[in-house]
Amino acid sequence: MKKLGILLLCSMVFIACGQTMKSAVKEGKIAPSFNDTLLDSDYLWVRGFGAVNPNHQSDSQQRILSREAAIAHAYQRATEVLYGTNLESHVQIIDAVSVGSTIDTSATGVLKRMELIKTEYLEDNGCAVIMRINRKYLQEVGLDPKETK
Repeated sequence: MKKLGILLLCSMVFIACGQTMKSAVKEGKIAPSFNDTLLDSDYLWVRGFGAVNPNHQSDSQQRILSREAAIAHAYQRATEVLYGTNLESHVQIIDAVSVGSTIDTSATGVLKRMELIKTEYLEDNGCAVIMRINRKYLQEVGLDPKETK
């Protein structure tokens, strides 16, 4: 009976893990490939990254602020998925050569009930986070995005 209970628990954990966004950190660095967003039947999952400001000297300050930047980046990703993105692009060409190019993006919207699921630090104290928002809640407020699996 005890073995059956353990097997059942392991199966539930395996199934639950299959529905989450996978880590983008491998051996202390950003993995070569990963998804920024994932939409499953229950949640919109988003990932955010935060880099270290070289002016911050202590590990604590670098980690705290890179985490805050990663959380803000994840909110930006979710806002872009749910509300869309405004894009403005400028390219300066002189003598048939591009000498300057800028792309500005912005997204505006109100998000509530985002959950921070995972925080991972890189070897340089940068940070990656995974956040999610419940799809039922999104449906209640009229923001349910289309399935993207």
